[in-house]
Amino acid sequence: MTARFMLAGFCLMGCLALSPLAAAEDSPGQADLDQATQEMVSAENLTDLEEVVELCESALAKGLDEENQKYAKQLMTSALYARAQQLTAPIFEQQPPNPRWPLLRNYALRDLNKAIEHNKDFGDAYLLKAKLLALPGGDAKEARSAAGEAARVFADDKKRQAEALLLKAALAEDEEARLRDLDAALKVAPENLDVRLTRGLHYLQADENDKAIADFRAVLEQDEQRTEAWHGVSEALLNQKKFDEALEAINKAIQIKPEDAMGYNMRARIHALKEDLKASLADLDQALKVDDENIPALLMRARVYSATDENEKALADVNRALELRPGLVQGLELRSALLAATDKLEDAIGDLRKLLHADPERIEWRLQLAMYHQADGRPRKAIQLFNEILDDDPKNWLALRGRGDAYISIGNHQKALEDLEAAHKLQPENSGILNNLAWLLATSPEDGLRNAERAIDLATKACEVTDYKEAHILSTLASGYAEKGDWDNAVKWSEKAVELGEGDVKEQLEKELESYKNKKPWREKQELEEKPESKAPIDSEFQL
Repeated sequence: MTARFMLAGFCLMGCLALSPLAAAEDSPGQADLDQATQEMVSAENLTDLEEVVELCESALAKGLDEENQKYAKQLMTSALYARAQQLTAPIFEQQPPNPRWPLLRNYALRDLNKAIEHNKDFGDAYLLKAKLLALPGGDAKEARSAAGEAARVFADDKKRQAEALLLKAALAEDEEARLRDLDAALKVAPENLDVRLTRGLHYLQADENDKAIADFRAVLEQDEQRTEAWHGVSEALLNQKKFDEALEAINKAIQIKPEDAMGYNMRARIHALKEDLKASLADLDQALKVDDENIPALLMRARVYSATDENEKALADVNRALELRPGLVQGLELRSALLAATDKLEDAIGDLRKLLHADPERIEWRLQLAMYHQADGRPRKAIQLFNEILDDDPKNWLALRGRGDAYISIGNHQKALEDLEAAHKLQPENSGILNNLAWLLATSPEDGLRNAERAIDLATKACEVTDYKEAHILSTLASGYAEKGDWDNAVKWSEKAVELGEGDVKEQLEKELESYKNKKPWREKQELEEKPESKAPIDSEFQL
């Protein structure tokens, strides 16, 4: 007899001990019931349990007295539950689960439903049914109902009732129902630390940080070694921007469990938010020393490297994460941004195309793809992509602004003006829109389009929004004054722009300044040629 069946057998001891004496010879099903009892005692596999079930059904069908009918149903439900346990062991106890687990679940659910049909107060059967239905592809509503039935049956067993209510809470359709179940679980089992931890996590997700901290600290009062509670306290304090207190809490968790990479990940986040990137990197290095396949640490370290302009190291970390989990959405998003930041726009576009292959309607990816095409010298393709977005969402100001910029790139100033005006109405204080609209009104070669006074007003607003610290915006203000013929102000603001300018931008600003000194307004019209679009293959494997 296997250990599993020995366990099931112990559950049956009461049932077998109380089995009725053989009934009178006029009970036609008695022989089958006696055989079923013997089969249950010696059962070693699923086939043996099936035999017990069939014999009990046969005994009931042939006829038994009232007492033996009750016993036969008890024996049959116990056999059905024991078989369901055996079927679910490869699901819950095997890592990874047996690849045929959905089929095993179906067989187990069949047995559990039959057991419940014969015994409406079989709490263990309800609980196992709820756990099975809570798995992917199950029925969350039916699972929650089964957990509720288990809680009802376990009314006199507070520990089991709390277990059922905890599962029911996890299956709740809304936050209020979840909280009601967690409160009920704590009411019946206030000493249950798992329930209190779960309620703390609920409060944390609901951004009720003080309540979350109260629950986590209540856990720690009973068991200060519970690192999950220290993590929860740290997270809640971090949400409240209490960085030093958050550090103190996560340090406790790391002291208790230094081999747990999660602690270093959390502390790295806190250091990063405190802008101590050196300390953040040190923690992420330690996290990856503990677990070199720690994907969250790899992605976080990539972001820190990016913030310190170490883009090659950042890309190496993202690529490693994508090797470990090909198609990881967060990895592809981050790699695309890193590639764009290093002017590898064609590769960045390739990653976005992969993302959109998996989710074609994701608006932020569609916008980013259009903007990358614009930045990579493909304004006409960008316009096509922006058109598609605006067909779906005519008031998307980012798409309007992007399409306006793309029209400027191909010299279509009238359409650019229309888009930038529409974007400005939606976002009247956006410095980028203010600047580009002002630049167009001040520098377009099209006489009927220029408007010096409005260009000055818009550019002044853009300067105010950016505290007069952006060279290209000061340059726009200068161009507005030049269009008006106010050469003193044109030179004044152009000189300030040159002072702030760097690199190639500074060279352009110096040319503008020279023009204004010669009392010549600036005129600009781009007519970019379109680069051919890449046709790189798309890998459609994605993971969240």
